[in-house]
Amino acid sequence: MLTILTLKILLMIVYLSHWDWNLYKSRKDIVSSIGGENFIAICPEGDFSDSLKNVYSKTLNWDLNRKILFDIKGITNLKHIISKMDRNTIIHSFTLKTGILFSIANLFLNNNLYGVLSINGLGYLFSNNLKAVILRILLKPFISKLFNKSFKKIIFQNSSDKARFLNFVSFKGDVSLIKGSGINTKNFKIKENYSSKKLKVIFVSRLIKDKGIYEYIELVNNCSNKSIEFFLAGEVDKGNPNSIDESELNNIKNKSNLKYIGLIDVENELHNYDISIVMSKYEGFSRILLESLYVGLFCISNDIPGTSYLNEFSNGCLVKDNNINKFNEIINNFSEYDFSELNAKKNRRLIENTISTQIISKKYNEIYDNLKSIKQ
Repeated sequence: MLTILTLKILLMIVYLSHWDWNLYKSRKDIVSSIGGENFIAICPEGDFSDSLKNVYSKTLNWDLNRKILFDIKGITNLKHIISKMDRNTIIHSFTLKTGILFSIANLFLNNNLYGVLSINGLGYLFSNNLKAVILRILLKPFISKLFNKSFKKIIFQNSSDKARFLNFVSFKGDVSLIKGSGINTKNFKIKENYSSKKLKVIFVSRLIKDKGIYEYIELVNNCSNKSIEFFLAGEVDKGNPNSIDESELNNIKNKSNLKYIGLIDVENELHNYDISIVMSKYEGFSRILLESLYVGLFCISNDIPGTSYLNEFSNGCLVKDNNINKFNEIINNFSEYDFSELNAKKNRRLIENTISTQIISKKYNEIYDNLKSIKQ
């Protein structure tokens, strides 16, 4: 019988996603923390493909068109890839969409793979968009069967998503709640200037409608205080049906009261701002909110399950129902809030002790070790 140590040497863990960004942004640090020599990345080629090769022991191109909701050719390609996987392989899928695509590809295979799914947020499928509602109704009879065959474990990032999804499908496997994907605290440049004369407000997000891009623009338009500067960082997500288009982005670029700055290096640039705004309608566990708290910004967020953890921290306020007037009130009366470096230090200690990459990596590794022990 193989020992656990032997299994650790033999067994490969595959990280799977329909977008290379998902396997790079936070997972690269988890992989490095656990031991990258045992990890394979499977995803479509993209902007982060070369960077992934420096982290994972091997990268495989998943020929998938992200712009198509269900790319049949892409599913066939994935089936071909995973059919060659050793039966001892753990495949950890990230995002609900990836999980659905993987479970379809795995439907007619008998390779005894151990599937793990991280649902980072219920996303488009569980939005109020009419197409999403129809799609959800059509998929419901199949998802239970697909997921029960393909996954031994599902990981949720907040209890609300967990309850809603499990009410939607009947899953017989194991379920865990792990808050967030962690952040590598060593990578961030910390805010040091808390006495800037001009208040800088930033909104960092993929430019999709459900992230609150329209609400942020309305917020900017309603603010008449000339001593406040507003910034928008992010790019159009062409693979998401909820994304704004290029013409809408051009209109944003032409706005005089809002500076569009494109993609930013969050780890090295976020400290230059004072207030971070989150107006998303759906989040598993908002990463930019966590990063902003760690860097030392004051955070104002829509109060949803994936941002409610802000209540545990200093230097922040939650706003019910994305109330534009309330956002404006907080910004305009900002001097009345206890925004301080001392509070920022408290936030950093809390993050380091509860939601850092090291903490999340340890929880993931416990899951993998448990699956390995089952295989003995």
